[in-house]
Amino acid sequence: MTPAIKQGENAEQTEFRLAALSPAIAVMLRDLGYEDRIVAKHDYDMVLSNRVPSAGSELGFDLEVLIESNPTHLFFQKTSAHRSPKLLQIAQDRGWIIVERPLNTLDDIAVAMDDLYYMFEGTPQSQPKNFDVMEIKEHSPPSEGLALAWDDIGPVADGAGKVLVLGSVDPIGAMGPGSYHYQIIQRLGATPAIAEGSMWVELDYEDLIALNPDSIILIAPKQPTNDDRFGEPVKPTLDEIKTLFGPLADLPVAAFEAGRIGVIDHPLGLLPSGALGEVAEEMGELMREWAE
Repeated sequence: MTPAIKQGENAEQTEFRLAALSPAIAVMLRDLGYEDRIVAKHDYDMVLSNRVPSAGSELGFDLEVLIESNPTHLFFQKTSAHRSPKLLQIAQDRGWIIVERPLNTLDDIAVAMDDLYYMFEGTPQSQPKNFDVMEIKEHSPPSEGLALAWDDIGPVADGAGKVLVLGSVDPIGAMGPGSYHYQIIQRLGATPAIAEGSMWVELDYEDLIALNPDSIILIAPKQPTNDDRFGEPVKPTLDEIKTLFGPLADLPVAAFEAGRIGVIDHPLGLLPSGALGEVAEEMGELMREWAE
């Protein structure tokens, strides 16, 4: 864990300014309640206010924007990309703390969210000794909620049969082994329709017919709107869902014939963040509906 903030200090006691140079980590920081401390963001950010200046991307970060925003912490998603020597030198000269976290697996996401939580809230050992049981529960790390969302749902998952998760229908693109959504299917206790291959598998009609999945889930993120905050979303009918699959819905595939198809349109449904906990819950709900 990066010793960014002394243990025991919290957001109210500590002056810090955050450069969220990863769209995924920006979501994590927002969900943990630190959005108002973010002073710079990634060019492809999906959740922060337009008032927060963009500071570039992995193709090149804007050092002038970073210098002007004067962050205390720079957050990156750890990849094979190397930081520019000039950026590293400026960070060292100005005392900026660089925090990098890998986000390759569901466990990586949970660990990263816990790291951020403890970084700003203090470790359990540093929390007041007079916490009662309810206070401890309220201060539970994010990983506990994610573990519940990703937990095995039992026989309901078995009833879904072989589950195929698609990221696109034209061309047909499936989430393969190692992808976040493939991992979710496994965590829920269901059987992925694709047994081997890469994280993204392109299929044609013949491939899909040969796979013959028992259930299909399409991940099709929508653009977020202000209306998302009010009420429960209206669930599409089976005919409306089939329309989204286009010509695929007419193929002789078990999932289409049995009506075990669903669409998850969570705006952050493809981003490696706590939103994948919500995606998992939606997947579990679809499997429960199919079992009825």
